[in-house]
Amino acid sequence: MKKIGILIGFVLVASCKSIAPIVASKTVDTSLRPRVVQQQVAANALVFETLQWRGQAALAQRGKSQKVSITLRLNKEEGIWINGSVIVPLARVLITPEQLQFYEKINRQYAQIDYQQLQKLLGVPVAYKMIERMLTAAPLDTRALKRSKLTFTENAYVFKYRKKDVTLEWTYDTSFRLVEQLFSDGETSIRIAYDAYTRISNQWVPQQLSTMILGAETSATLTLRAKQTQLNKPFKMPFVIPEGYKQLEIQ
Repeated sequence: MKKIGILIGFVLVASCKSIAPIVASKTVDTSLRPRVVQQQVAANALVFETLQWRGQAALAQRGKSQKVSITLRLNKEEGIWINGSVIVPLARVLITPEQLQFYEKINRQYAQIDYQQLQKLLGVPVAYKMIERMLTAAPLDTRALKRSKLTFTENAYVFKYRKKDVTLEWTYDTSFRLVEQLFSDGETSIRIAYDAYTRISNQWVPQQLSTMILGAETSATLTLRAKQTQLNKPFKMPFVIPEGYKQLEIQ
């Protein structure tokens, strides 16, 4: 199960550019109405068909930490392909709107998991669109964002939405880039912080993000840091489970 945790950590994870830490260049304009801020946020959203990251993933779980080099390829609304290695290739993951598949080479094992199983494993609601939005700095729930209340800090616009036990929160900097989003259902919370962006084709692309899952039985932090990023470049996503591998039972 430890290796499954690491591979699923990959899931909750972008021309070469250097990482640009997020720095507020000015104070917020408190005169802006919520609709105007949301229009600026929408205008600043990443528009893409494909995205590729090469970099590193670091997973901290149960007092232990592990770093893995990864290549992540995202074909919008179609699939996410991840290859992980430590000197030599270790594992490959393919996420589609229907399921998650992976195989790992050390123990010659593979698994195929639907989103209902994945939700039980992680203890939080999860769907393909949610994973894609997390990786591309898009709000997890756009309808909730439109219905949320706007508040201000000195250098950020903060939207908050609450309904029963569900809380959603988004924090945008003065350039209308998402710097943090939070989901909580009263039992489990997911916090995603976008610590750095790079500029490609006049668009801001996330270059470093940290995801923290905190629940009654789950606590893990995954940090993804890209060293190379390509936007809207063609690529392949080869995935074939090798013969002779043993299927893991996921419960």
